[in-house]
Amino acid sequence: MDKCRTYSLKDWAQIVFMVLICIAGGYLIIYSVYMMTVNNNPNLFMFTIAMFGVGCTAIWFGLSHVEIQSTEEKLESITNRLDKIIERMEKE
Repeated sequence: MDKCRTYSLKDWAQIVFMVLICIAGGYLIIYSVYMMTVNNNPNLFMFTIAMFGVGCTAIWFGLSHVEIQSTEEKLESITNRLDKIIERMEKE
């Protein structure tokens, strides 16, 4: 059977925030590559390298957030099951 999951306002806010972080990271990467190739100003080269790194980090954070959220949900499920088992043992 399929379990339909309803998303709360907090879940939707996290999803939107994650997408915005990935978009911002992609923009930083594209803009930094543009600055490195088109603009030959050596004073801005280190700035564009830093911008590229921040963009990659932002995308990594946005994509890893999904895995972190999934792991938290699994841990909550395991904790709930353990609580039920402990309650049964206490009753006996």
